[in-house]
Amino acid sequence: MDEAGRGCIIGPMIIAGVIVDEKIEGILKEIGVKDSKMLSREKREKLFDFISDFAEAYIVNKAYPEEIDSNNLNDLTYMKIIQIIYASLPFQPRVVTIDKVGNEEIVIEKIRELGLKDNVVYEADVNFIEASAASIIAKVIRDRIIDSLKKIYGDFGSGYPSDPKTRQWITEMYEKDKNNPPPIIRRTWKTLLKIAPNYHISKGELYGY
Repeated sequence: MDEAGRGCIIGPMIIAGVIVDEKIEGILKEIGVKDSKMLSREKREKLFDFISDFAEAYIVNKAYPEEIDSNNLNDLTYMKIIQIIYASLPFQPRVVTIDKVGNEEIVIEKIRELGLKDNVVYEADVNFIEASAASIIAKVIRDRIIDSLKKIYGDFGSGYPSDPKTRQWITEMYEKDKNNPPPIIRRTWKTLLKIAPNYHISKGELYGY
């Protein structure tokens, strides 16, 4: 499993799980499956189709901005991952490989409860073909969602807070309406304090402390 869009200020985070038979790991390597960040969008799209054809299955979960704002991001990521693990059980997986984020104990405990082997490590998307495949699935699906959102809200760039185009778009939205941000913005991101302060909501405000 892997995710795409954790650090974005716009749009959902996508979590994907890919169920891979060991017999096809070599095929996936041969066709160029690797961490999605190392691939062009065109290559990711092609590999998406190959993975769809060769994998036993893939499972996708989503976390939308309001949900991300209302939860600890690492806890939410693992909650979504656990949901994918349960959804994968009919395929009888043996090993669960996850690109580690934060304190992994909660997900490791759940994996072991289910009688599965845990492989929760940093850079799993670089070092394990199944996580690389999941990173491609997650990234392609998020890219497609972002394309759809741009048709509604205009071109906001990559959606990452470091992207000048994204920051400019938020600034323009703020100038039009300082009190009603587009629902695709994650309102707890601190970037907003500098460019759109009225849009920002702290976790404390949401949790009531």
